[in-house]
Amino acid sequence: MKVFSFEENTNCTMNTSLTESKGKCKNGTWTDWITDLRGTNETTKYFKKVACNITCLNPTKTCQNAKYNSNCSAINAGEESKMNNIEIQDGKATCFKCGSPFEVVKEVSLPKEMSNKFNANKTETDAGTAAEAMKNLSSILSLMGNLTVASISMGNVKGILKKIPSESEIKMSYFIYSSETDIKVLDDLDQLKNYPNVFSIPEEAAKKALNQSREKAFMSVFRFPSMTKDAENSPVLNDEVYAIEMGAQISNLSDNISLTFPKNQAIGTPVCKSWDGNGSRPNWTTEGCTTLTEGEHITCKCEHLTFFAVLMIPPEPISQNDLNALTYITYIGCGLSLFFLSIGLFMHFLMRKVKATDSMHVLINLFVALFLLNVAFLSNEYVARAGDITACKVMAGFMHYCLLSSFTWFAAEAFHLCLQMAKHSVTIKHYIIKISVVGWAPPALVVSIIYILGKYGEQTIKTDTSNVTMCWILDSDIHYYVNISYYCFIFVFTFTTFIVVLRWLSLLKLNRLNKVEKVQRSSTTTLDITTILGLCCMLGLTWSFAFFGYGALRLPSYYIFTILNSFQGFFLFIYYLKASRHFGDSEESKRTEDTNTENPYEDLSTEDTRKAI
Repeated sequence: MKVFSFEENTNCTMNTSLTESKGKCKNGTWTDWITDLRGTNETTKYFKKVACNITCLNPTKTCQNAKYNSNCSAINAGEESKMNNIEIQDGKATCFKCGSPFEVVKEVSLPKEMSNKFNANKTETDAGTAAEAMKNLSSILSLMGNLTVASISMGNVKGILKKIPSESEIKMSYFIYSSETDIKVLDDLDQLKNYPNVFSIPEEAAKKALNQSREKAFMSVFRFPSMTKDAENSPVLNDEVYAIEMGAQISNLSDNISLTFPKNQAIGTPVCKSWDGNGSRPNWTTEGCTTLTEGEHITCKCEHLTFFAVLMIPPEPISQNDLNALTYITYIGCGLSLFFLSIGLFMHFLMRKVKATDSMHVLINLFVALFLLNVAFLSNEYVARAGDITACKVMAGFMHYCLLSSFTWFAAEAFHLCLQMAKHSVTIKHYIIKISVVGWAPPALVVSIIYILGKYGEQTIKTDTSNVTMCWILDSDIHYYVNISYYCFIFVFTFTTFIVVLRWLSLLKLNRLNKVEKVQRSSTTTLDITTILGLCCMLGLTWSFAFFGYGALRLPSYYIFTILNSFQGFFLFIYYLKASRHFGDSEESKRTEDTNTENPYEDLSTEDTRKAI
C-alpha cells in the first residue's frame, strides 16, 4: 500500500480505473504522483489488470472517535501503544488504538479485618463503617509497595487508591465508573465522553495534599452502594454514594472537584449534597456544592473532600381531596368558558351588524385560541385513557400548540394596545394579516420540531392515593425552556403594557370627570372594574399565578390559578360585550360617545391621520 501526503483541500477520486496498456490513472487529478511509475516494472506490479483504489482521509478526523482493539491486552497499555493505528480495507478506513484507555491497575490484598468491613451479602452499607474506612486509607499505602495505583476491594465497596507524584508531575486526574470496569483511572481523555460516571480531581487539590503530607500523599475514589439512608430517608440517585479522600484537609478549592452522574430517568429534582462523615448516618448538606443539569447528565461541582451523592427531591404530591376539588373547578370553569367563548364567536360571525374594528379582530383571534385550548384540555384525558399512543402524541402536540398560540395572542393584544395609544402617528399596512401570521405560525413551527423529536406522549400526575394520566410533553426541560421561559418573556411585555394602559385610563378618566356632572361619576365604577379584569384576562396576566406554586403559597396559588384561568373565557366574554356595543362598534359611534373613552379597546382616530409603515 502506498501512502501519500496531501494538503487538506486536495481533491480526491475514489476507485479510479486504470488502462491496462499504459498503466496509468485515467483521471488527470492523480497523474502527477503516478508519473514516476510509468513504463517501469512497478507499473506492472501495482496496476496491471487492477483498479487504482485511492482512499483519501484526514487522520485527525478519522481517529477522532478511535476505539480500542479488544485483542490488545490492558497489560500493554502505555503512551506508545495508545498511538492511533489506521487500517484500510475495501476503501474504508478504520482507526483503532491498542491497549486500554486506563492506567494499569493491580488489586492489593487487604488483611481480613479490612477486607471484611463490608459484607457483600448485606443489602445495606453501614455509613459509620464507611466513614471509618475512609479515615484509615493511609494505612493501605504500605501494602502497595512500588505500585502507584491500586484497586481496593472491601466486600461490595470498590475503589482506587493512587499515590500523588512529585509536584512537577501533578496534573488533573480523571476517574470513571461503569458496571463493567468498576472504578478506573482514565488515561486517555478522548474517551471521557464514553463514560457517564466521571470524577475529576484538580491539580490544586493534589498540590494541597502533597504540601500537607508529602510522604503519604494520595488520592482515592470509592463507591458505596446502598448506603444507610439519612433521617428523612431521602432517595439517592442510582442508590450510590461516592467518597473522595486525600488524607488531608482540602477545602475552599477555586478549581472545584467535579462529579458527573447519569440521570437515568430518575423522578424528582436532583440536588448535589455532601456529608462530612460524622455520625452513624448521613447528614446531607448542599454547603460547598453546586448542581448543574445538562441533558441526561448531572454534574456536581464541590470545593471540598467528603462523601458525595445526588439526592432526588421528589415533587410534593397533591392530596386526593385537593386534586378532586381542582378537577371539578377546572371542568366547570372550562365548560363555562367554552360556552361563553362559543357565544362570543357566534355573535361576532353571525350577528354582527357593522364592520369589525382591528381591535375586535385581534380579540376574536384570542377567543379562537382559548376556545381551542379549552377543547383540547377537556378532551385530553379521554384520549389518554384510550391507550392509543399515536393519538395521544397528536393530542399533546395540539394542546401545546393551542397553549403557545394563546400566549402569543396575549402578546399580540399588548402590542395592539401600544399601537392604540400611539394611533395618531403609527399604523401598519395589512395589519390584521401580519399579526395573524405572527400569532399562529411560530407556535406551529415549535410544536412541529418537538413532535419530530418525539417529546410528546403520556404523562402521569401522581397524588397521595392515585395517579392521573394525560397527553403532554414528556421532557421537563422542554416544558421549562419552551413554555415557562416563553411565558416569562410574554409576561414582562404584557404586564408593562398593563401598567401603562392603567395610567392612560386614569388620565382619560380625570379629563372626563372634569366635564361631566357628579351624578354620572358613580356609574363608572363597575365599568372600571370590568375593564381592569378584562385587561388582566386579555393580556394573560392571570397565568402568572403559576410563579407562586412553591412552598407555603403552592396550594393557594393552584386554586387561584385554576379559578381565574378556567373562567378566563367567561371574563373575556363580559369584556367583549362591553367592548362591542350592538355587537360591533362603528367608527362614528366611537367619535361621538364620550362614555366610551375609558375603554382602551376602541379604535380612536381616522385613517388619514396615520403614518403607514
